[in-house]
Amino acid sequence: MSDHDARALLVEALDFFNDHPCFSLRRDRRRTSYELAARIDAFLAPDKTVLPVVAAARKRWPDAHILRIDPDEQTVQRDGDGYWVRAWVRVDAAGLADVGAAPIDRYVRAVAALPEITRQVLLADFLGHEDFTTIAARLGITTTEVEQHIADALAAIAQALDQA
Repeated sequence: MSDHDARALLVEALDFFNDHPCFSLRRDRRRTSYELAARIDAFLAPDKTVLPVVAAARKRWPDAHILRIDPDEQTVQRDGDGYWVRAWVRVDAAGLADVGAAPIDRYVRAVAALPEITRQVLLADFLGHEDFTTIAARLGITTTEVEQHIADALAAIAQALDQA
């Protein structure tokens, strides 16, 4: 179970305990849900400290109009010599309704127009057979550069798809 799913389960349990405040616990009928709810509440309380990797991601992409990292995000996942930071990707609503041949043609042209190294990184990532570290080693670049090439490619493709 992912950290996100575990937190969602704890929120649901806390909601249940708040709806049934005197709910007795199965193993010890003398105990009520108050103590357990307080522990869950304390665990779920937002941590005001910002993880350094989250702060770096926010600093790196403050003006990326297609990417947002929530202010309260505390979940990161280590991957090789990098980290995954949870974020939102913005999708233009008009682009969602436009699912015909034209967007596919724009997508193909956008990928073809990418710089060679960026296209190689993007396609290697899409194939899914290599992680960022392997892609970086094979192409003689850093994993940070791999991440940047993927971000650049996705931004270029998104921009091409948004154009009518």
